[in-house]
Amino acid sequence: MSILNVDTLQNRAGISTAVSLSDLYGGVAAAWVVFSTNNTNNCINESFNVITLVDEGSGLFRAIFERSIGIKQYVCLASSANGATDSSNTTGHLRYCMQNGVFTPSDFRIHVRNRGNTGIDDNYVTMMFFAKT
Repeated sequence: MSILNVDTLQNRAGISTAVSLSDLYGGVAAAWVVFSTNNTNNCINESFNVITLVDEGSGLFRAIFERSIGIKQYVCLASSANGATDSSNTTGHLRYCMQNGVFTPSDFRIHVRNRGNTGIDDNYVTMMFFAKT
């Protein structure tokens, strides 16, 4: 791994830019994951800083961060879908994802529910985490 140590950042025109590390990291996701939960094969399709996914029940999942986010308050944006390609093959269009438990720097629990407020294992779930460091 390489380390970059600089005192001044410049754009291509040679003009210095005043950018702090908090500015650089403030708009970048601390972690994200796209996973499938079709009742038989829970698997991470793609991820950044999420090392594993734990199935804790119907529609209840815990993402374990590879590196701690470092703080107990952060933002999680999440969505889910069943992946149907036509209206005759759906499991209900109204879904929501909600936090389950307390924020921790090392993991996040999410509950995926349908409009009947029942936990569901959907085909596609995404989560993105943003934290100010």
